[in-house]
Amino acid sequence: MPWRFARKPSGRPWMLDPEALADVMAGIVREAVAKAIAPLNARILELEQRAPAPGDPGRDGADGVPGVDGMDGAPGRDGQDGPPGPAGKDGLPGSDGRDGGDGEDGKDGAPGSDGTPGKDGVGAAGAVIDRSGNLLLTMTDGTVRELGQVVGRDGVDGKEGARGLNGADGSAGRDGIDGKDGIDGLGFDDLTVEQDGERGFIIRFQRGEIVKEFAFCLPVVIDRGVFKADEAYEAGDAVSWGGSLWIARRETSARPGEGEDWRLAVKRGRDGRDGKDGERGAQGIEGPAGRDLTQLGADGAKW
Repeated sequence: MPWRFARKPSGRPWMLDPEALADVMAGIVREAVAKAIAPLNARILELEQRAPAPGDPGRDGADGVPGVDGMDGAPGRDGQDGPPGPAGKDGLPGSDGRDGGDGEDGKDGAPGSDGTPGKDGVGAAGAVIDRSGNLLLTMTDGTVRELGQVVGRDGVDGKEGARGLNGADGSAGRDGIDGKDGIDGLGFDDLTVEQDGERGFIIRFQRGEIVKEFAFCLPVVIDRGVFKADEAYEAGDAVSWGGSLWIARRETSARPGEGEDWRLAVKRGRDGRDGKDGERGAQGIEGPAGRDLTQLGADGAKW
């Protein structure tokens, strides 16, 4: 209702109280607002009591800032072995390793088969020095080998030098001490070569009554047959012992295979297999008739 201002009986208007007016106005506004929002409050209450229906999924939010790494957890149990993977490519060759220690000596191998017979050895049968001073050896197979020059030729006389100026006469010197006799020169009118033993040779040069001899030995191998314990052998002697061939390295009487005096040249081969039986031979010629020994007496006469 509209407000009006009444007058007092005295004819003056009444005065308006502001606080009272404010209280009245507040109650009016509250009542009006409550009526206005009553439907809205009822709708809100209805929605709050209703079960919310799931809405459409929202969009993914942006990734947050990575958090601080947490503390390592306790080691987990070992998992089961997976299936073997495919073979990888070969790696680069590694560097060579250190040499290993020497291994144990291997066992002796099986004896080898017999070798083919060797050729006969060739020795020296004679020696001679020709007019040019070359040493020629005649071998046992008939060949001649030239070993080179052993006696040098006389040198060519040198040219005479220019005549020098005459020097001043010197004072007379003291008589010198007689010198020692010089070594006889080597020249020869006759040459012989002699064999000394089985391996030695002597070359003899002779000029008048002067004789010069030079001895040398050729290292040839000589077959001495089967080894004998009571004989002495020289270097180069070859013997057979135990089916093998041995060559003496020095003068010795030791048994081959004992010590270092002998060198094994040809090792004994294995025994061959037995040969097959030969074919039966032809029938022999019939022999003469035998004597009847039952008719002979004690003196050999026939009864």
